[in-house]
Amino acid sequence: MRFHATIEGTDKAEDPMWYVVTIGDDVEEYDGTAAQYGRDVLENWITDQVAFADGDAAPTVDEYGNPYLRVVVRFSDEPDAHDDRIAIVGSDELDTPPAELDAVDAARDAKLYAKYLDRLADDQLEEALRAARETGHGANELARRVDGAISRPVALGMMRR
Repeated sequence: MRFHATIEGTDKAEDPMWYVVTIGDDVEEYDGTAAQYGRDVLENWITDQVAFADGDAAPTVDEYGNPYLRVVVRFSDEPDAHDDRIAIVGSDELDTPPAELDAVDAARDAKLYAKYLDRLADDQLEEALRAARETGHGANELARRVDGAISRPVALGMMRR
């Protein structure tokens, strides 16, 4: 799958107010789950920070184990397009989970990815319906044309928006 990561930080781990530390450059191809991608991104970033600070980097968790850092993983690098945060991994969750939980994560990713693609297709279909309607095609004709993909009331609603 293709994922995008944003690393966030907080100064108060017990009652966090998250701020963006760094945003990934591009959407990346990754063979594992979104959570594993998040763990890898965060571990790599922490390792880089430790190396940059000559081994004297800031702590990643507070004395109670609450994270100072987290990574937000999305399918898209456009966070305002949809609320498509599919995984949030804190610096307290860097250990790889057991295989059975990883299987749950993979199934969850597949379901969320299907929903994400459906939202993108809805946006594309709505835009196409409005464009066809504006050039003079009838609403009933267009509703029949998209039958099976969406219901008639949804199609008519898309054309009205």
